[in-house]
Amino acid sequence: MELSKTLQSLEQNRNKKVILLVFGTRPEIIKLFILYRILKNSEEFFPVLVNTCQQKISGDVLEHIGVEDDITIEQIPNRSTDLNQLNAHLMNKLTEKFNSPSALIARKDIAGIIVQGDTASAYSGAIWGFLNEIPVMHVEAGLRTFDHQNPFPEEFFRESIGRASSLNFCPTHISYDNLVREGISAKKNYIVGNTINDAIINLIKENKIKEPKYDEYLLSTLHRRENWDNVSKYASILNDVITDNIVDEDILHIIHPNPLVKDRFNSVFAGKYPSKLKIKEPIHDYFEMLGLVRKSNMILTDSGGLQEESLFFNIPCGVMRKVTERPEVLDKNARLLTFDNSNVNDFLRHADEYKSKNTSEFDYTYGDGTTSEQIYEVLKSFYKL
Repeated sequence: MELSKTLQSLEQNRNKKVILLVFGTRPEIIKLFILYRILKNSEEFFPVLVNTCQQKISGDVLEHIGVEDDITIEQIPNRSTDLNQLNAHLMNKLTEKFNSPSALIARKDIAGIIVQGDTASAYSGAIWGFLNEIPVMHVEAGLRTFDHQNPFPEEFFRESIGRASSLNFCPTHISYDNLVREGISAKKNYIVGNTINDAIINLIKENKIKEPKYDEYLLSTLHRRENWDNVSKYASILNDVITDNIVDEDILHIIHPNPLVKDRFNSVFAGKYPSKLKIKEPIHDYFEMLGLVRKSNMILTDSGGLQEESLFFNIPCGVMRKVTERPEVLDKNARLLTFDNSNVNDFLRHADEYKSKNTSEFDYTYGDGTTSEQIYEVLKSFYKL
């Protein structure tokens, strides 16, 4: 959306509380767009979508879910993977947009900042808000592995956001208890579920999830920073799964756009992939991605979002990580896996047993689709509206 249109609309809604929703990655906007819809249609709030462009794909996602960002932060030219550079850039740009003499929306007019999850965008938005004495609200708060290196840097980011926030919206009692144990006042914390279920349930109702063109496949992804040194090993494991006929299904691997990840994965195959290994470029269309999750027979991933989505659809999920901040999935459909053939093979061989024991279509561990409504009610109470 053109900023002029945003400002015009803001001028017409001066009686409403201006709330920034800061995001920059696909998972963030997917988990915020239902809340954004609710706030946009409310009598009390005027939400402003601030896109940090941390990932290039976030703009495509906006188009597919039918929302437009209001303010766009310019991406760093020739950006590297340097976290210092990224966070400094985001903090400086937020100051430029909202806390400078030329700011079109002044800091004093901002009633609150909503951030989601544990990205650099969420961290920068929360710390900038805290330093400018603006209430910060953390969606998906309290997730912990208690290991700052796994995942890195997300574990530190979400700890810091939780402390900077005026309100913490926790998916389950486990995340709520984590915050209380860290000394964060229980009065700030609310168990509301996870907004990912809001998104999925609404997309099912709106019939927007796309039917995949593939049949009988194992869905595979790997991208986390702490696993960059394991990419080649993972590619070799997938190759051995195929060679040793561990599964009957094809493997559909969605390769990450990071050149380092792509090069290390491709180096194992020297450009000659086994016929049962289907390589797919990054998927910008969340409706397509969700369809692939729903119809998969099993999943191997290090993604946090795929852990949640696989749980909702009751898909066996092998988590290629030392620890998970979503322990709820380990009691349900998921197992932590090492980068070891026997460990992965054992999971894959027993995945069918899980599916035979869990025949319900959906799992509501992370909520019944009302999380965003609950957050809206808490916000009204917080602002005494």
